[in-house]
Amino acid sequence: MSISSQRSAEGENETVSSGLPPSLRELKLVGLLSTFTLCAFVLFLFWNALQAVFLALQVQSIDQDSAAAGLALVIGVGAFGALISAPIAGALSDRTRTRIGGRAPWMLFGAVATFFFALMLANSGTIMELTIYWFLIQISTNFIFTPLMVHIPARVPLKRRGIFSAAVGISNLLGILIGQVLGAAFSEEILAGYILVSVLLLLAVMIFVVVSRQSNIGIAKPSFSLTDIVKTFWVNPIKYPAFGWIFLGRLLFLTGFFPLKVYLLYILQDYIELGDNAVKSLPPMALAGIVGGAIGTGYAGWLSDRLGVTRPIIYACSALMIGAILIPLFFPTFAGMIIYSVLVGAGFGGFASVDYVLITKVLPSERDAGKDLGIINMTTTLSQTMGVGLAGFMVSMLDNYSILFVMAIVFITLGTACVALIRGVR
Repeated sequence: MSISSQRSAEGENETVSSGLPPSLRELKLVGLLSTFTLCAFVLFLFWNALQAVFLALQVQSIDQDSAAAGLALVIGVGAFGALISAPIAGALSDRTRTRIGGRAPWMLFGAVATFFFALMLANSGTIMELTIYWFLIQISTNFIFTPLMVHIPARVPLKRRGIFSAAVGISNLLGILIGQVLGAAFSEEILAGYILVSVLLLLAVMIFVVVSRQSNIGIAKPSFSLTDIVKTFWVNPIKYPAFGWIFLGRLLFLTGFFPLKVYLLYILQDYIELGDNAVKSLPPMALAGIVGGAIGTGYAGWLSDRLGVTRPIIYACSALMIGAILIPLFFPTFAGMIIYSVLVGAGFGGFASVDYVLITKVLPSERDAGKDLGIINMTTTLSQTMGVGLAGFMVSMLDNYSILFVMAIVFITLGTACVALIRGVR
């Protein structure tokens, strides 16, 4: 039986028996939710402080004239590291048996490795060094992220996944925004900034492991061979069309949105013409995004659980994001960027809050949930390679960051259209 049909049956039984799904306290998921949210938030904070501020400043200090192309190289090559590591991390965690569970050892490994790679990255003085250490960090952090996400289909009933997916959404949004704030605060002390965010990540992972550990000794292991390793990168989209459409839709959606996040500092410097004041403008933009995100994430997650739908919410959030992106495209001012931050925060927060609910409904197999989620997580890294690489090329060709807003509208629209083609899921 597929994971989606099995969970649907569980959800129907819950509704018939009591009319309402069990509470998180009854399911003993309160500790899992709180530490899951903390770990996801700090991980997104780590990624975004580095991508949006630290790496952008380091690349700019090394090669001012070709900063857009240099940053595209660093992020793009790093994304390849995440691409190959995400499904492998999921497959290994599916097959690991310890007293603290199959996911926890790999998460701890990833956190410790990330700490040391971050120190190397902070002290890098060439584009090549930045590229190598960011590549390694993308591998190590995916040994945290992919096993973390598998806890949703593995331990959470379908009718309670909305709140966990909302936790991912708000963690992602807050991580983007607080990451920018911390990045700006440590823009002149980058080494200290690297140390702070990597220590926070290590502590968050340790807290999650201690609180949410669950022995899996005695549970049968799936087979694992060279053939299985190759299969960790593949799910047949013809056999599982819903999975294929969500993969492609998410890939296109993030390909459009991701460059706006990575190149934000350069957009403020050149397109909005803030120059040296751009770094100081990140905190108020982050605050505006938090306001919008809190509204969008909370409301979308609540609607998803109450109505049992995901796709209509994604359509609405996509439309809101496209409307937000049009504002700085036609009004390239700091005031326009503030309004953009509020609206795009609400739209992306709402999208992210129901995104993983939809994904868990279309996973092909419960046994290989870690591997399949690793494949879905490849969309995050592939979008970095595609989006940032294409964005860097377009900016270099046109010498204008406005093209990033046009690109975002096109790809978000295409990604949403793919979601509309999913059948059998509301």
